[in-house]
Amino acid sequence: MAVTGITDQMMQYSKATEVIYNNKPKKGKAYGINRPDTKNIVAILAGLFLIFVVIAQLM
Repeated sequence: MAVTGITDQMMQYSKATEVIYNNKPKKGKAYGINRPDTKNIVAILAGLFLIFVVIAQLM
């Protein structure tokens, strides 16, 4: 009894994942922030961090 329940769940899972993969768009769009924007943000944050470190060392 328990084994058939497990195999039924496995079949349902495989069918559900198959439906998800079949409905997936062929060319997916990139979500989130564009890469050049993230590089600029990281550079600004690193610069601010260095400025704060220099100010802390001078005090």
